[in-house]
Amino acid sequence: MILAVNILMLVLVLAPVVLVVWMSFTPSASFVLPLTAFSLRWYREALSYPGFIDAFFLSAELAALASLITIALTFLAAYGLVRFRPPGSEALMSFFTSPLLVPAVVFGIAMLQFVNRLGLYNRLAGLVLAHVVLVVPFAIRSLAATLRSVPEDLEWAAMILGRSRAGMLVRVTLPLCARGLVTAFLFCFLLSFSEVTTTIFMTGPALQTLPVRIYTYMSDRIDPTVAAVSALVVFISLALVVALNLMGGLRRLGTR
Repeated sequence: MILAVNILMLVLVLAPVVLVVWMSFTPSASFVLPLTAFSLRWYREALSYPGFIDAFFLSAELAALASLITIALTFLAAYGLVRFRPPGSEALMSFFTSPLLVPAVVFGIAMLQFVNRLGLYNRLAGLVLAHVVLVVPFAIRSLAATLRSVPEDLEWAAMILGRSRAGMLVRVTLPLCARGLVTAFLFCFLLSFSEVTTTIFMTGPALQTLPVRIYTYMSDRIDPTVAAVSALVVFISLALVVALNLMGGLRRLGTR
């Protein structure tokens, strides 16, 4: 019974993705599943459309900036919570993960009002700020688990031998956490790159990420170009998930 439920859930999750990727190889100008003839026509269309290319690079830049800032900030926060265990540390961890409790639409409207007051609407800085808040919960859990796996005795030994705490962090803790840092960065990058609900509230025609560009493209026309772009995003996401799995990141995110 449990196996049947797991198989059913797997089919429900993967079926839409498989259908989109399958349809992206159709030679027809409509959304049909190719059974005999396959074509890369719509991939050529997607890669020759400037809007998708510009949106891809914007999404990559946004995801990279948001991930780097998030990793830098959450590493310090996680280190303080794990090593010093201040009063209320559990409440602080809950606070850092609280964005997960807010519906995406509500968060998008709130961020729109916030960045608009700061004069950052439809600017990259505003998008980076919003994406940092969105990915912090995942980064801090991953980095907290990584820091718990690093023996604290090694840090004390480094300080006893003359290293300052800052020097110890750079020369001892960071190298030992390198794998966890890369894992957290890849996971944050993946989440930021594919985020659409909040982003759509904060962008105008001149600043559209790839998911938003796909959404606006579909409001004007419907053709398999969207399926080809979506398939490319699936391939990129799959590559990052495989990298995360190889580095043990998905297992680490499931631990406390």
